[in-house]
Amino acid sequence: MTSTRDKELGARREQGPDALVALSQLALDHMEQGVCVYDADNRILLVNQRYLSFFNMSADIVRVGTSYREVLAHSARRGNFPESELDALYSARIARIAAGKPFRTEQRLASGLVMSLELKPLPGGGWMTICDDVTRLARLEAELRVQTERSQHALANMSHGLIMYDADSRVVVCNERFLNLYNLDPGIVKPGVSHRAVLDHWISRGNLPGMPADEFHSSRMEDVRAKREKSLLVMRYDGRMVQTISRFLPDGGWVTVHEDVTERLQYEETLRRQNFILDAALENMAHGLAFFDSDMRLRVCNTTYRKIYRLSPEETRPGTHLAELIERSMANGAFSSEYSPQQLLEAARTSIANRDSSPMRRHMADDTMISVRYCALAEGGFVATYEDITERERAIEQLSEQYRRFDAALNNMSQGLCMLDSSLRVIVCNRRYLEMYGLSPEIVKPGVSMREIMDYSCELGIHPNTTGAKLYADYVERLREGEHTLHRHLSDGRIIKLNHKRMEHGGWVVTYEDVTERHKAQARVAHMARHDSLTDLPNRTLFREKMAEGLNQVAVAGGAMAVLCFDLDNFKTVNDRLGHAAGDRLLRWVAAQLKANVGEHDTVARLGGDEFAVLQRGPQPQSAEELARRLVDIIGHPPPLESQSVHVGVSVGIAIAPDHGLDADELMKCADLALYQAKARGRGIYQLFEPEMEEEARSRHALEQDLGGALEGRQFHLVFQPQMRLDSSELTGFEALLRWKHPSRGIVSPAEFIPIAEENGLIVPIGEWVLRTACAVAASWPGVAVAVNLSPVQFRSRGLVGMVTSALAEAGLPPQRLELEVTETALLDDSEATIEILHQLRALGVRVSLDDFGVGYSSLSYLRKFPFDRIKIDRSFVGTLGESPESVAIVRTIASLGSVLGVETTAEGVETEEQLDFVRECGCTAVQGYYFGKPCLASDVGRTIETLSMVRRVA
Repeated sequence: MTSTRDKELGARREQGPDALVALSQLALDHMEQGVCVYDADNRILLVNQRYLSFFNMSADIVRVGTSYREVLAHSARRGNFPESELDALYSARIARIAAGKPFRTEQRLASGLVMSLELKPLPGGGWMTICDDVTRLARLEAELRVQTERSQHALANMSHGLIMYDADSRVVVCNERFLNLYNLDPGIVKPGVSHRAVLDHWISRGNLPGMPADEFHSSRMEDVRAKREKSLLVMRYDGRMVQTISRFLPDGGWVTVHEDVTERLQYEETLRRQNFILDAALENMAHGLAFFDSDMRLRVCNTTYRKIYRLSPEETRPGTHLAELIERSMANGAFSSEYSPQQLLEAARTSIANRDSSPMRRHMADDTMISVRYCALAEGGFVATYEDITERERAIEQLSEQYRRFDAALNNMSQGLCMLDSSLRVIVCNRRYLEMYGLSPEIVKPGVSMREIMDYSCELGIHPNTTGAKLYADYVERLREGEHTLHRHLSDGRIIKLNHKRMEHGGWVVTYEDVTERHKAQARVAHMARHDSLTDLPNRTLFREKMAEGLNQVAVAGGAMAVLCFDLDNFKTVNDRLGHAAGDRLLRWVAAQLKANVGEHDTVARLGGDEFAVLQRGPQPQSAEELARRLVDIIGHPPPLESQSVHVGVSVGIAIAPDHGLDADELMKCADLALYQAKARGRGIYQLFEPEMEEEARSRHALEQDLGGALEGRQFHLVFQPQMRLDSSELTGFEALLRWKHPSRGIVSPAEFIPIAEENGLIVPIGEWVLRTACAVAASWPGVAVAVNLSPVQFRSRGLVGMVTSALAEAGLPPQRLELEVTETALLDDSEATIEILHQLRALGVRVSLDDFGVGYSSLSYLRKFPFDRIKIDRSFVGTLGESPESVAIVRTIASLGSVLGVETTAEGVETEEQLDFVRECGCTAVQGYYFGKPCLASDVGRTIETLSMVRRVA
């Protein structure tokens, strides 16, 4: 017996292909795409309602059997394209269809819709066209282009370099100014590249981070992890310093802005969305499609549907219920875990019941997004379409991200930025611009005019001494000149730099930079370049400029101007004894005295070290001499430093314009020559330039040149003057005295060449030659000592003790037979160091005497600090014993002092018997002078010893 089900199946088989065609037509009529199928003769086999509605064509004309040319003619009459293009369009398309390959094209209709057409041949002959409305996608692309263009304008016109990294430390975007700033290769530094790769390339271009690359990278990564905003200074490949400021974004990325930048790299990230023109025919559709009956059982579906839901042909047999399809697709892992089968089924039922064909989004397990539409049919059942909208959603998401990143970049700039349209109305501005001017975002927003902003800012008192109208008129006038830079000086003292760049399609990009500190720094640098950092006096550069101005005034208007050159005496001693800090305080004190004593229009300068100079107008030379006299007295009595009194003075050289010239170099040379003469005359005095000083300077220079070759030329020799003990008339030794016999000059006085040798340092090798020669000569004497003078300069040179030790050893002279004579000047230069050297010499067994006592500072502290073996009284006192009561008192005092201290006292320069008796009466223990013998050559020392021994025996 045949079952009821078998009868139903038989009835369906009898319906055969007609039923399937009816179902296909029903499914096609409910598709989102327009479909038209043609046979091999280019006549319609199948067409759906969506195709007719897209092109506003009549079903009475466009129907089964209508030729393709008739379809195009009808479409042209409907205004979809010009009728004049009919023949050309028909021929072109038939030719491409005949080629047997599918192709796509796009058509904009008179209604404003943009249609995407896909024409493809069918396997059994004939062909089909599939149409889709892509108007919204085109609009999104246009909006994106506008936004991208604005973003590119803003970034390209930044004067800072900018680079942004995402949360994975990979480059999101950087501008051209960043690449140009560091000479980077854009083929290497591009979106997606890691921070480390950028850093390695950056260093390879010669840029320096200030630390090893690994350390720098680790530090930056630590900052990123801690989201620590940081400002760094790095050195560019050409030595310029660039400041970088990093700010971190909520999503884990960061933005770094690089200063010293004038252009911003235009964003060249092109957001491309691949538009999927979905196939509308069953197997050739890009969309999934399924037809269900009123019982929600599957009647037909395409391959795309199966692919989306990971279903096999066996699992999608006709008659399968939607609930079972959902469960199977979930079991196959198609859906993400956020859905349950009941939720999906209930959503479908609700949509169909409400005849709601709006799309529903479904997240799939492979991270794709599917848009599902349920379209209820009048006769029952429904058509479901499934569209993969992943790329579209990503494009929209990227557009939103583009907005967010642009906003983040804009509001994290250290500069203000404002984009203006051609009417000078705000398109966009950043937070920094508002903060910089203290403006309200409620007032300064897109659409507001720059005139309104200027009125508002003037009301706030930002721009001093002007009105909004004046400010705006000047602004418009400046813009007519084209791209330019201007500076605004605000009422609170800040200086804002405005940089204007014209946009391609009209309008302006304006950047605002606070350059207040930069201007202050430049002013400080300009001041420092022309002033001394210690005293804030004009330096040599500014002094020469002032001198040139003064000399020009003298030349044009007459009058006179004095140049006074000051040099501190014994300043090195203060530095060495009390330290450089005390020396600096002394220099500042001297500078203050100079400024306090000159006239209002005079110039005081520090030329370097302890050298100062003054330019003085007025009657000359009276004014200059009066000033010099006053300052010599003031500076000669400085205040105590470090609770210690200091012995300094000042020597002054004066030159007068126009008397001594009107050339700055010539005048300075004259003042220097006068200063040298003042120091040569004893220091602590002033000297006016005299013409003969130039000749003396030339002579001195010639003498200095000759002195340089005297030692090598063996022009020096020693003479020896006897020293006698008074109580026994016993010969105790000889003082070695240096003599210079020049080949053409003859005998040159030691008083003439010794100061020169001390100034240029030649006294060190000359003094060594004297010591070694004296020791070698004295080694042959019968037990008498030799006295050798030491210059203060020798104490400042290294190795004095070693040199004395070597000289004694080479000569074989016992140390007790060597007496070294030092002056108070040596002790004054650096008493502590000098006394330490004297103790080392005493430890060798050498005797030490204090020479010329009484003519220097005569500080008794030296006698307390070091136990001298002898005090030698200067010949100037002995020579005036009969004329000067003061000399008598000094000699008696020194002799008494020596007696109390147990130190021998030798009177120098004894030439008469009267002088001999007097120094004996005063208590001196020894004498030296012409009375007992003039200095003799080494070859005559033996005869002198024999003669003086005979005198002693007779006595």
